[in-house]
Amino acid sequence: MTSTTTIKVPKELRDRLAAVARQDHLTLATVIARALDQAEERAFWSAVNSENSSLTDSERAQYRSASAGRDNLEDQTDDELGRRGGW
Repeated sequence: MTSTTTIKVPKELRDRLAAVARQDHLTLATVIARALDQAEERAFWSAVNSENSSLTDSERAQYRSASAGRDNLEDQTDDELGRRGGW
């Protein structure tokens, strides 16, 4: 079983969380976890966008031409995994 703790939040925030939980048939913990997941994902993509916007045209061209970024559809290892049901 997962251990739990109590946190203090303003009543207005608790009521907002409870309203979302009720509407979506979720627990308060799930609503909070989803909000954190979404915030972390936004932060990740913001960092990716920031890093990509700082690339020069030459660096972008290198990424586009790099074979590591493409799927090798003729990969024999993948074919063998498929035959053995390894996926």
